Amino acid sequence: MTAGPGRGAGWPALVVGVALNAAVDKTAAVDGLTPGGIHRPRLLSAVPGGKATNVVRAAASLGVPGRVVAVLGGHAGAWFRASLAERGIGLVAVEVDGETRTCLSVLDEATGELTEFYEPGLTLAELDWPRVEDALASALEADGAAARDALVVLSGSLPPGAPRDAYARLVRVAHASGARAVVDAEGDTLGLALDAAPWLVKVTAHESESVTGESARTLPRAARAGEALRARGAELAIVTRGVHGAVLVAADGAWAVGGIPARARGRFTVGSGDAFLAGLAAALRRGDALPDALRWAAAAGAANAQLPGQGELDPQAVPRIAAMLEVTRLDGR
Repeated sequence: MTAGPGRGAGWPALVVGVALNAAVDKTAAVDGLTPGGIHRPRLLSAVPGGKATNVVRAAASLGVPGRVVAVLGGHAGAWFRASLAERGIGLVAVEVDGETRTCLSVLDEATGELTEFYEPGLTLAELDWPRVEDALASALEADGAAARDALVVLSGSLPPGAPRDAYARLVRVAHASGARAVVDAEGDTLGLALDAAPWLVKVTAHESESVTGESARTLPRAARAGEALRARGAELAIVTRGVHGAVLVAADGAWAVGGIPARARGRFTVGSGDAFLAGLAAALRRGDALPDALRWAAAAGAANAQLPGQGELDPQAVPRIAAMLEVTRLDGR
């Protein structure tokens, strides 16, 4: 299989996640979730989160060094900083007024369903945004890091006060340093980011439809959605379909990774898309071609669902799950 990243083994040397909506992400469980009732949840995990942070943490567990650029504030921001330091992950912080948000995922043990509660992100003042761009540029050069060998992850919703084209601007900062950028977003945020020609866009079927108008409920439709994303500016496009797998579209073809077998599925699905990107980065660093990296990515996403905590996974589970998955080439796109 071809369609490799073009830089060979050892790339990416570094994953830099930009967490504009950084969070303290907590996962808890209750025996049963009853509206209007009193609950005494059991805390299962608390991690420094936000989607881009989850990618960096998961990638670190798979052997890819990482660094986080995060907008932080208050006591929760201090906890976020300390927690990343404990994990040996570098941080370039943009300190603003307010308190870093807390997001809670509650597992209903009776039904197996997760219910999520997300606080709003910190509000960026007009003068804060240039500091974000400067922070990314700094993170790409910190400690002698080779920016051209970095992968910049731009993922999730934008906080209040961020410019509409925030991700497009950050893609351009990455390009100026020689890095490659991944965008995981939807709607207007994704549409504007495509104008800056990111290296990769990774979206769910729903997110791709918000920009392309193409339903991705079947493999051929997912491939067409990926083609539409490439036509809008992305070099590569991946459309994920939950437990039903994912489709990768590149210049030289399209590939699909099959669904996750029931025996490999877990209950903690929040963060699986972030772990997917981490698995992709780890496989590319090992020198895998993109279609093979797609299998590893899907396995990492499934491994995330087996443990509480967004971006938390057992690295030994990834090869076991990957061995269960099949990648096929899609013809006649």
